Amino acid sequence: MAQNKEAEEAKKIKQTFDGNITEEQIEKWKKSHRRVIRIDVVDGEELHVGYFHRPSLETMGAVAKVGKADEMRGAETLFKGCWLGGSEYLLLDSVLFVACTEQLNKAFASCMSSLKNL
Repeated sequence: MAQNKEAEEAKKIKQTFDGNITEEQIEKWKKSHRRVIRIDVVDGEELHVGYFHRPSLETMGAVAKVGKADEMRGAETLFKGCWLGGSEYLLLDSVLFVACTEQLNKAFASCMSSLKNL
């Protein structure tokens, strides 16, 4: 059922904004950053695509510092610190920005860890 919904959404897309990023560019990013994340944001008939890498410790520190006083500035710091390329509207349009940063936060919270007493 989810696939049918995705297929219907794909039919509605009339224009894609992806910064003209090529597969070759994505492969270069993967070699440089190890993991590359693609975030798709659908706005009516438009698809906006953004590409991101994992945050550095420096970026995470800046996000923690700025985010305490201003959550949106913290999100912007994370976005800009991890941005590789794609639709510039993801940063310029506040509605697209919020939708994108929600997914960005989920992507970086996807690792699992465990602790074992020995």
